[in-house]
This record gives sequence, structure tokens and C-alpha cells, in this order.
Amino acid sequence: MIDFKKIDEWFDSEEGKKSIAKIAEKIEREERIKTKQLERLYKSGKFLELTEKAIEKYNTDKYRDSWYKRGIEPPESLFWFLFDYAEKYGRECDEKEWGQYGNMFTSSLFFVNGYYFNRMDGQGSVIKVMKVECSNCN
Repeated sequence: MIDFKKIDEWFDSEEGKKSIAKIAEKIEREERIKTKQLERLYKSGKFLELTEKAIEKYNTDKYRDSWYKRGIEPPESLFWFLFDYAEKYGRECDEKEWGQYGNMFTSSLFFVNGYYFNRMDGQGSVIKVMKVECSNCN
């Protein structure tokens, strides 16, 4: 049985407070780094290049099968990073786009530079990236 009183006591102790502060500092540091990386990508103008490379990598049977053979869901960290980019520099999609590019698991849908970034949440979470052909994608 879990002793919640002991857990509360630990959180209130000096050791607990220091541990929580350390975790908070780590999260803040990682968030600052990610923000700088997003800004660097935006300024570099290499969003399209990076997005295409990520799609090429993650959408191959070779990549997926190499992970599935080990019983592991294929990691797609670049898609998550690009989703953060779309959230920051793109735009939220309208109702029509949700109907066309979303599904019952879609929790967030953003558009940037010709790409839709669909975050789907169910038993896990995944980012689906869809490229659309358009003459003036913003």
C-alpha cells in the first residue's frame, strides 16, 4: 500500500524541495535550448529542407521495421520538434482544415509553409506531417 503521508513529508523536506527545484531547472534549461533551436531554424530558412529530410527518414519501411523488430515504437523526435516550430511560426487550422486533415484523435492541427502538422493523441501520441501543393503557402 502506498503511504501518501510519507510522500508528502518527503516533498516538504529539504531533500524533496531540492530535488523538485533541480527538476524544474532542468526543464527550464531544456525549454530555453529548444526555443533557441527553433529561432535558429526560422532564421536559417531551412525549415523545408529539414521537414523533407524528416519525412524521408521516418516514412520508410526500413526505419520503421528496424524499431518494430525490437518491439519499440519508432521515435520521431524531429517531427515533434517541427510540430513545435509549426505551433510557434505557423497558424492554427480552421474548421474546414480540421475536417480535411484531422481525425477523431487529432488534438492540435497547425499549418506552416505547405505542411500540415497533426498531433494525434490516443493510447500514445504521434505527429503526422502532410505536405500539400499550393502556390502561396504561408
